[in-house]
Amino acid sequence: MTRAGQFPRVEILASTLVTGGAERVIEALVFALPARGLSARVLCLHEPGDVGAGIARRGAPVVSRIARGRRDPFACARLASLFGRDRKAVLLSLDHHDAVFIGSVAARLAGLKHRFLAVHSTGLWGKRSSFSMSDRFVLGSYEGIVALARAHADYLVRREGIEEGKIRIIPNGVDPGRFRPARSEEERGALRSALSIPAARFVVAMVAALRPEKNHGMFLDAAARIKARRNDFLFLAIGGGPEAEKLQRRSRELSLGDAVRFMGRREDIPAILSAADASVLCSHPVVETFPLAVLEAMSSGLPVVASDVGAVREMMSDGEEGRIISPGDVGSLVESLVALADAPETGRRMGIRGRERVLREFTVDGMVGRYAEMFVGAVGK
Repeated sequence: MTRAGQFPRVEILASTLVTGGAERVIEALVFALPARGLSARVLCLHEPGDVGAGIARRGAPVVSRIARGRRDPFACARLASLFGRDRKAVLLSLDHHDAVFIGSVAARLAGLKHRFLAVHSTGLWGKRSSFSMSDRFVLGSYEGIVALARAHADYLVRREGIEEGKIRIIPNGVDPGRFRPARSEEERGALRSALSIPAARFVVAMVAALRPEKNHGMFLDAAARIKARRNDFLFLAIGGGPEAEKLQRRSRELSLGDAVRFMGRREDIPAILSAADASVLCSHPVVETFPLAVLEAMSSGLPVVASDVGAVREMMSDGEEGRIISPGDVGSLVESLVALADAPETGRRMGIRGRERVLREFTVDGMVGRYAEMFVGAVGK
């Protein structure tokens, strides 16, 4: 056993923690790292956000509103004071632009020798780079850059100019105990009954914030084409966001009626996925890196129909755990879903293979272990 105090303290820095894949990774780290001997604290420069507030409610240390506005000249000093003078402490900053810069400067002021940057994007939607000019000014101060997949690492080297030797690949992971298939037809029936889902419906779930980059318009267009052919499908849009009113209006224009259900932000996503028959990801190409929604669906035993975006091909194989289609190809999305509805055994086999792959490669325990090894290894040097 390692003596107490030998492991580093981990300071996790973000601008704010709203609902998203990166934020859920941070939540997992905060609660799992202590079991590996590393204390962890969340520092939010601004509001804690939904995820940050949830972490605080569960009893983990969260400090927010460190910066007084976007251009607070004293934010670095406040953050450095919070860091203290523990030179063995480790900074893990999310790739939020003010966090990248302020975190680097404050860590150097406080004497923190070990600084890591977790990158969860492959370029901002509609822009050319993942990093701003201020980010690039301090990128060299980070000891390691965490990428989520081989394709993501290649992007960071090729397009962003990151030194290859600095990159650590740590894939996202999910909790297979939380995201799991229904244990029996009786349990599945009870879940459907609780959600008022008729037993005969083929349920397609899309878990994504209602933002433009997630391309819910394609989801609705596919629903309209399928509804014109048959009436046994139910499409669930799970998530909230700024596009809600626009998308609901579009659904009415397409006369989708009760074929589409907008469910808003939910705390029972594992139960919804356990009650569904298939999952969809139809994001635009630029925004996705290693989408947790795909892993959650696979872990829940669902076949996934996903756009060929980010590192989806490192998460699943076309025809094995689901189908991979060209971004924006509504016709392929329609035909893939209809084929799954017409051949339920094929979908079940895909779901089984998907869960098996998550258990082998993409568990939250494996993800946390890789982060812990990185932190401890850095201090051990």
